[in-house]
Amino acid sequence: MTFKGAMTPEQIADDPRRQLRDWDREHDFAVCIDTDGAVLDNMWAKQVVVFHPHYMDMNSLRDIEMFFRIHAEHHNLWGTTRGCDRYLAVQYTLQSLLEDPDAQGVLPADHVQDLLDSVNGYVDYVHSDDELGFGVPTLTRYHRQHGLDFNTTRLLGWSEAVNRTFEFVTLSMPPFDGVEETLEWLSERADLLVVSSTPYSDLVAWWGNTGLDRFVQSICGKEMGKKSEHIRELMAAGGYEPDEVMMIGDGGGDLKAAHANDALFYPVCAGREQEAWEQMRDAFEEFFAGNYRGELEDTLVTQFHNALLAEAPWEQPGYDAREEYRKLQRKRVETYEMLHPNGKLFVLED
Repeated sequence: MTFKGAMTPEQIADDPRRQLRDWDREHDFAVCIDTDGAVLDNMWAKQVVVFHPHYMDMNSLRDIEMFFRIHAEHHNLWGTTRGCDRYLAVQYTLQSLLEDPDAQGVLPADHVQDLLDSVNGYVDYVHSDDELGFGVPTLTRYHRQHGLDFNTTRLLGWSEAVNRTFEFVTLSMPPFDGVEETLEWLSERADLLVVSSTPYSDLVAWWGNTGLDRFVQSICGKEMGKKSEHIRELMAAGGYEPDEVMMIGDGGGDLKAAHANDALFYPVCAGREQEAWEQMRDAFEEFFAGNYRGELEDTLVTQFHNALLAEAPWEQPGYDAREEYRKLQRKRVETYEMLHPNGKLFVLED
């Protein structure tokens, strides 16, 4: 299998799904692979050092940093919405902030509601048309329709700032141990497609920098639409049956995208990523033999659900925001010391 090469910005703007429609089936099976959190351990760093501080700074939310980080980290990393699109994560974060009992009286509720209203408008716009996907191109079009909505302007600025900062955090990060060997093994028996909600340019840069792009035929980012649409287009173009397609992912969105197409799902559980790659070949032998659907997949999906928190901290009895924040304070500090030593981070004193 040969990577078809990166699409130019002009090609993406003109026809973002062209490479999917031009898919060349070479094997009996297809494997779709998420990237962030599934192939490399960058989820925590990207959220804590890039996503969250940019959003707080651009939307005047630094005064509630403790609350914002608790909510944003849950929705992006530890809850059942792990791995969801960045705009949905913002939507979930702002909504739950308004519901946090500890934040009442501290939260600038009217301001947060205004921010939420703008995000809701964009999310509804994307969901109004199956051909639309989340990303800077569609947000830019939406912004043109709401040019005097300064919250939408800030949302676009935040998204562009995030994209420009990724390379300083992710580009040099290696994949999990065993990824290269496993992808090479898979590519000998299946057609491989990168399926992600990360911007296309970042995906192409990382997969190219690691040399892993030699194992995949195409790369799909957020500009190509939703993950479920990537899989649907792949199945239509290649003529694959549902039992011939597997999605590898670490988030609930990956599972939903696979099952929306009746395809199969192999989970990379949060906190057990290395174990997932070590056990992958045994699971895929069953996949290639036609024995994966049923008991094996059900068992792995149950483990996947159990690794994510169905109930948020602020929904639990005895919730104390300061104690919740302290649980990961050392991890945040260490991450900043490694990647952004001069960055601004709220730290609770002992």
